[in-house]
Amino acid sequence: MDNLRRYIPVGLLVAAVIIVIAAVLVQRPPARKPVTPVPLAPEVAKYKEEPTISLYRHKKGGVVERIPLEKYLEGVVAAEVGTNPPVEALKAQAIVARTLTLALINYQGGAPQHHTNACDIHTHFQEYDETKVTDDIRQAVRATRGQVLTYKGKFIYAEFHSCSGGKTASIAEAFPKLAAVASPYIKPVATPGMKYAPPEQRFWSSRIPRAELRNILGPEAGSLDDIRVSKRGPSGRALAISAGKKTVSAIDLRTTLGPDRFKSTFITSIQPQGDSIVFKGKGWGHGAGMEQWGAFGMAKQGKSAQKIVTYYYPGTQLRTLWK
Repeated sequence: MDNLRRYIPVGLLVAAVIIVIAAVLVQRPPARKPVTPVPLAPEVAKYKEEPTISLYRHKKGGVVERIPLEKYLEGVVAAEVGTNPPVEALKAQAIVARTLTLALINYQGGAPQHHTNACDIHTHFQEYDETKVTDDIRQAVRATRGQVLTYKGKFIYAEFHSCSGGKTASIAEAFPKLAAVASPYIKPVATPGMKYAPPEQRFWSSRIPRAELRNILGPEAGSLDDIRVSKRGPSGRALAISAGKKTVSAIDLRTTLGPDRFKSTFITSIQPQGDSIVFKGKGWGHGAGMEQWGAFGMAKQGKSAQKIVTYYYPGTQLRTLWK
């Protein structure tokens, strides 16, 4: 070092040191400001311990059972996705089902038609079957115990469905009445479920008799030869279906015909054929929120339950209410 100083002026050495220090300071990332947790709304914060809920059992002739929420969730996960998904997908379903249950209880009165918090069929609430529960399902529910998704401190409407056809729906396309509250976190996202879902859930076709459709649409619909999708939403799903001078909501038509005959509003074609109208489409379900086959695929790709649920409900927070 002493020999080096003979040939390099002191001023140049000082300048070089200053340049190095400056470069280090420029590259150093700015200090992160601490994230202030969003305060929980009163209806969320009140859950300090696991609640017990009332469950109306259609499958047992109308019996009402009292059941701890976590035990109820085991039967929901078992009925809704079965035992085949990877554990992280089972965990994601448990988080979503827990959140939706509490949202419906607190914001919709649970299952008011039965004067209970919940019931055991998917057309009223969520499917429930305690006979299908496995050790993997128990583990998934236990691992996510008390975990819910919130947006601005409130429970989210954590809607879910089987297969979206490649892109999930906006809340307005699936549940227009919830658009005012759920639009920020239920919006169209690309999803991999079409790769994993069975063929009958990826694509569907339904032949509906003209006479049945005329009864639904009324005389203003005319012959139905010009029946068509007249309006589509941001994900490509049908919002309105028109024939003659009549226009109906695609959601209402699906509800009237039944979700097993009219599997989604992601309609790809409508063709009059003789005495029938043939509808073709993609996916199975309303399309909003978490796609179950997409969660299956993401778990297969190594994604955690937290990554899965926050992908399908962007901007939400995962909170633990009880241990």
